[in-house]
Amino acid sequence: MKTPRIESRRRPLRLWLGGQATILVGAAAMAWTHSFIPMALAGSAALMMTVPLVKALATGRRIRR
Repeated sequence: MKTPRIESRRRPLRLWLGGQATILVGAAAMAWTHSFIPMALAGSAALMMTVPLVKALATGRRIRR
């Protein structure tokens, strides 16, 4: 059984990986539709999904010091 603390550490990484997968889907949709709109939306979503990882890394550094 996983502890909530370990699970909460993995959540930002999973979100980031989901954002990277979104970029791949957006690139494929861009190739299918010949439009930049899917890639723009995917890039925006990936950027928003990166924020929790950045916050977790910043918090971790603050605690260690």
